[in-house]
Amino acid sequence: MAFSEDQMLKAINQEGVVKASVDKIKEACKALQRETGCPEEDVDDLLNFLAGRWS
Repeated sequence: MAFSEDQMLKAINQEGVVKASVDKIKEACKALQRETGCPEEDVDDLLNFLAGRWS
């Protein structure tokens, strides 16, 4: 079942495992950028690459 954008945003903004997961992903991306100096585009590319292989 696909979720609408509104449903996703609501889940992300509520306290719970979805919000905690998003916060961890954001922090990992910030650490990657801070420690490697890579631009945001590289972080976006990495996330897209990983999302395409998620199963």
